[in-house]
Amino acid sequence: MTETRRAAMRRSTLSHAPHLQGPWGGQRITVLLLAALAAPLAVALAERGTAMLPGIALAVVIALGWQALFARLRRRALGFDGIVAALIFTLMLSPATPLWQQGLALSFGIVLGEQVFGGRGRNFLSPAVVALAFLLFSFPGDAPPQAGTAFAVAAFAAGALLVFAGLLSWRVVAGVALGLAAVTLLTGGLPDWKAALSGSLVFGIVFLAGDPVAAASTNPGRWIYGLLVGALVVVLGHAGSGAGSVHAVVFAALLGGIFAPLIDRAVVAMNIRRRRARHG
Repeated sequence: MTETRRAAMRRSTLSHAPHLQGPWGGQRITVLLLAALAAPLAVALAERGTAMLPGIALAVVIALGWQALFARLRRRALGFDGIVAALIFTLMLSPATPLWQQGLALSFGIVLGEQVFGGRGRNFLSPAVVALAFLLFSFPGDAPPQAGTAFAVAAFAAGALLVFAGLLSWRVVAGVALGLAAVTLLTGGLPDWKAALSGSLVFGIVFLAGDPVAAASTNPGRWIYGLLVGALVVVLGHAGSGAGSVHAVVFAALLGGIFAPLIDRAVVAMNIRRRRARHG
């Protein structure tokens, strides 16, 4: 077979190759996440004022700058999902955090939490979670204040939108709630509903623990992952500044994301073993 004929066959195969179908592409997901972030962002701006704007602008510039650099190096189209990570990161910060600390932490999260793995969808941790964990661990300082009720309501509405759209698993949310309640009762206390319904915790469940890339992807794994994150929120909260604190939510989401691939692998292995036993 001549090289010309081989090349023609390759072109024919590629032109008829199956491709992903469905309503969601990368840019549509980004637009939906930005729409979900609109209400929490509006509430935060109303409560904190224009002092947030420099941090938001810096975060967006840094996120898009790193994306543009890696897109150029990999010769890929430039995406805009970095804006989502930038806004999530900024909304979880204390207004008193210096801009240079914000820039350093977000750069760490974008580069080492996402881009070194190949970009969005190829990473296994949320870049916002990595950035926040780096900031809270490297620059302890004053703890970020817990967001108020209005922010919690806005985050809840955002979560409802994402669940309806299929980008947030209700199993993860239910698992976190069960984990919170179960570990609180096992430790001899009653659930602190004020802390449980804090804006920081609700926002963290929706946008940090519920990140569709970082969370477990199998249905049983989502329950286990949610239970783990909820339990860790209580444990880390007792060891720190409370179950609804930013510290507890961020580090619970970080540890949960680290274990999520292992949880999915164990679920898949159990399913394979069960099928073999059924047909053996």
